[in-house]
Amino acid sequence: MTTTTQIPIFPLLQPLFPGTRINLQIFEQRYLRMITECLKKQGTFGVVPILEGDEVGAVPQVHPWGVTAKIIDWNQLENGLLGIAIEGEQRFQLLSSNAEKDGLVVGQVQFCVEEKIVPLDHTSEDLQELLAVLAEEYYPDNSHWQAPQDSNALSWQLAQLLPVEPVLPISLLEVNDPLLRLKCIRDWLDNLSQFS
Repeated sequence: MTTTTQIPIFPLLQPLFPGTRINLQIFEQRYLRMITECLKKQGTFGVVPILEGDEVGAVPQVHPWGVTAKIIDWNQLENGLLGIAIEGEQRFQLLSSNAEKDGLVVGQVQFCVEEKIVPLDHTSEDLQELLAVLAEEYYPDNSHWQAPQDSNALSWQLAQLLPVEPVLPISLLEVNDPLLRLKCIRDWLDNLSQFS
């Protein structure tokens, strides 16, 4: 672990992982303010998975690990809401948090040490093939998807796309070793009849 800092926190039911992307519709005033401030200051915010509660309304119970999000695109949608595309960057541990007057949560976070890049090799060829099949279904027009260049990206992309209970990929946010993450993913696959 390294430095600590304060950032706005966005709880989501869908977890964000480093290098993966999510499209969001923003309509609550607290999050409109957060996005506006981030765009003005070229700042970032943290996405943490929701364990209990909802994305709208009262502050939910969240997982104590998350990922910072970079806004890579935004536009006004046909329904009048703000649409944004975000990409996960740096993992962090949420140490404490408090809600501001409008309900926006601000958290004290500690960033994780940058991971060493672990190259892909023949031992993960089956997982690479599986990811390509999943990506074809998830990204039918091949938009916004690039095949992973290392084991780090492979583990995070599989965590995003595998059809497993959300608690499993969420648990990977605490794991610093990409090879250990891939081992966890293999364990899940062993328990999934459709992949056995």
